[in-house]
Amino acid sequence: MTEPTAVPAAVTDGAPVATPAVAQTPRALAESMPLVQSGARWFWWIAGLSAVNVGMQHSGSDTHFVVGLGITSLIDALFSGLPVVSLPLDALVLAFFFAMGLMAQRGSMRAFYLGGAVYALDGVLYLFMADWMPVGFHVLVLFFIGKGALALRDALRAQPPASPVVAA
Repeated sequence: MTEPTAVPAAVTDGAPVATPAVAQTPRALAESMPLVQSGARWFWWIAGLSAVNVGMQHSGSDTHFVVGLGITSLIDALFSGLPVVSLPLDALVLAFFFAMGLMAQRGSMRAFYLGGAVYALDGVLYLFMADWMPVGFHVLVLFFIGKGALALRDALRAQPPASPVVAA
């Protein structure tokens, strides 16, 4: 009995020949890893709960989700009498986080890094306001986003090197 190998063998003229391992695309790799998907979905939670916060703030409610974005609250405070200005700006911010989630789920390390950095800067807004519950939640969310990013980075580094394509 032969020992299993990571590289499948092909048989030509009776002699086994090792075939090179094929690297997965970043998208296929990310889609096959639950930890990466979970980390990327946090961007969608940020966008979704922040959208609810924006709606509640524009309806006059004093309630908000702790995971919401400080930047949307700042936009709404600066343009409190101008929903024509604040709503499109809020929508751009929410679309950014939705896009980061989509691209991160498809294996983009840049989306993890950029989205995480922007969310960290958003946490600094709460830090300056000394609103500690959102600061703590930002740290928690960044931890899970970081776990997803690190899992994807490690998996991408473990991929076999791409073999050069030879034209026939």
